[in-house]
Amino acid sequence: MKRLGLDGWLNHMDASDSLTDLERGKEDCVMRFADGQSFRVDYLEIRLACPCAKCGPRQENEQRIIEFREEVMRFRLDKPKAELVGRYGLRFSWPSGCSSGIFSFPLLRGVCEEKGTLIG
Repeated sequence: MKRLGLDGWLNHMDASDSLTDLERGKEDCVMRFADGQSFRVDYLEIRLACPCAKCGPRQENEQRIIEFREEVMRFRLDKPKAELVGRYGLRFSWPSGCSSGIFSFPLLRGVCEEKGTLIG
C-alpha cells in the first residue's frame, strides 16, 4: 500500500474525525483518525459519497442513488490519487469519472463508519 502521511499537517487537531493517515491499496484504503480508530473502506464507497455539485444531487433519493451506483460501477475504479486540501479534507482524482469533490474529514469518517470495516 502507498502511504500518504498526514501527521505533520494534523497533529494539532483534536477532533476525532480528523484524518491522520491514509494507506492506499489497489482496491481499498485504510484511514486512520485522530481518536486512534482505523477503517478499511473500498474506493467504490468513497466514490459514491462524492460531494461535488454534479454528484451530490444524484444522492438525494433512493431511485437516483440506485442509478448513480449503477453508473459508477460501470467505471473502472482504479486507485485514485489523493491530495490534501487545506487542513480539512482530501480530493481524490479518479482515473475515470468525477475528480472535483472535496471530501471533508467528517464526511470521510461517516463513510468509514457506515461502509467501512473497523480494524483498530
